[in-house]
Amino acid sequence: MKRWGFLALVGGLLVLASCQGPLSSSEHGASPEEGLSVYFNDPLASFSASSGQAETDALASALFALLDSAQETLDVAVYHLTSPDLMERLKKACERGVRVRLVIERSQMNGNLPRCARVRLDENRRAMHDKFAVVDGQIVWTGSANWTSSSLRYDANDAVQIESRALARAYEAEFEEMFTRKRFGPEKRDTNEERFTVAGIPLEAYFSPSDRPRERLLELIQSARESIVLALFTLTDDELYEALKEAKARGVAVDAVWDFTSLDGCLYAEVDELLSEGIGTLDALPGLLHHKFAVIDEKVVITGSANWSKSGLDYNDENLLVIRDKAIAQRYLERFHRLREDAQRYETSVEIPPRLERRHFDVARDAALIQWRPKALGVVERYEICRLPVAAQNSSGSAGERCERAYNAPGWAWYFVDRDVQPGSTYAYKIRALAPDGTWSAYSNVVSAKVPGNIPLLTAEEAQRELKRYEGRLVTVRFTVVNRPKLSRSGHIFLNAGEDYRTDFTAFVPGCALSRFTGSGLDLFGLQGKTIEVTGKLQEYNGPEIIVTGPWQIATFNS
Repeated sequence: MKRWGFLALVGGLLVLASCQGPLSSSEHGASPEEGLSVYFNDPLASFSASSGQAETDALASALFALLDSAQETLDVAVYHLTSPDLMERLKKACERGVRVRLVIERSQMNGNLPRCARVRLDENRRAMHDKFAVVDGQIVWTGSANWTSSSLRYDANDAVQIESRALARAYEAEFEEMFTRKRFGPEKRDTNEERFTVAGIPLEAYFSPSDRPRERLLELIQSARESIVLALFTLTDDELYEALKEAKARGVAVDAVWDFTSLDGCLYAEVDELLSEGIGTLDALPGLLHHKFAVIDEKVVITGSANWSKSGLDYNDENLLVIRDKAIAQRYLERFHRLREDAQRYETSVEIPPRLERRHFDVARDAALIQWRPKALGVVERYEICRLPVAAQNSSGSAGERCERAYNAPGWAWYFVDRDVQPGSTYAYKIRALAPDGTWSAYSNVVSAKVPGNIPLLTAEEAQRELKRYEGRLVTVRFTVVNRPKLSRSGHIFLNAGEDYRTDFTAFVPGCALSRFTGSGLDLFGLQGKTIEVTGKLQEYNGPEIIVTGPWQIATFNS
């Protein structure tokens, strides 16, 4: 397992340029109506003086223009749709007579969708995770970006726009399965062609789970002779993990950029194991590294909506593209290297300001939690956390505003829990780093953190008795640790509320997360007899259980 001090994320003032414009038909000997464009957004534009607003919004602008161009039909299957700009364009499409149909993930439904659109909520017990659109039966848009303002602007994403009636028919067939026939996930059938040529470029299109995309991914990894590079939000699929290890063992150069937050799910993700084997680095973006792409032997690109996970390949509704073209592969390689170089520079330089995560998937009870990308050990002497005045909180403040309160954190830190707060309130923060030579970095970006105000507080007995009611929900369980915590044979720690581990409540700390507690001041091995509160999603595994992967999930009290 790697040490957290070396998880530092790459930084730098990175310009992630958009790749725009279809490949010319004459270049590939294709008919004029065919074309292919690749787009990347620039989540680090606000940190770079050389990156302009046009580059920041290139991916979004291309999507806006595509929706504005629709004349007859617009079919959209997207996991999450909340962007006001996109919803306004869908509304305007309706007003000019375009038939607009939407397939939306049920759990992400909101009440602001255009009333003129026909909407189908998914019936997949897992997720309808697609992010594609078909315009006028001839243009396909797909990629990794959800249709939200955060995803378009702040998360690292890519998109492909393809003008091809043949490919559009395949995506329309997939859309009709969901919208008209109400078939989702394992209920879908393989109704589409999978191999195409667009503008002289060979393409393959696969849909999860009916097209069994894992089989194709394994074939492509096994076919690699020289190199595999990956930019992935998550990797939890065991077969793909083993295939990458085997590729490296036979001499293929395997490199990657992984999303930092994937470590929160280290019990299921393979990222920590791959990092410990020298494969890849963690990103340094203030948003998510949301890509799902790979480039094989500098000529084959794999991209789309599917995470490399069992859910993404076996259960969710997803789409995946394979593109065989050296020019397009080069564009994706440029993206990859910029992300990786940014991560490496950020890790070792105190001159690059800290980057607060715009969002994360953790909360602390009755506290505001902020996290940032850590730097390597020794690069930072300490951090100063600045809480902005109340007047700045609604606007998220600015890096130039004076602090209302200031706190210190040691140089190894990568999170801060502010407990001097009011439940339900929102607070804004910025941080800066002090170098060992006494010089300060500039302040980070400003982020807001809301203090959760409605997390149920349960006893261990209530968690057991009301398991069905609260299962899958975020709760806090207060209990006294009855056992003497120690490492299990598998390297995990169990904090038990009772003697019967098969029925009593347990807080489970997986071995892969133990390094995150180093320096936190929380001694997991000294909790016997102490009353603690544990916050997280309640689940069932030999009785009620909460998985603990961060020290902020545990609060201690005098027993």
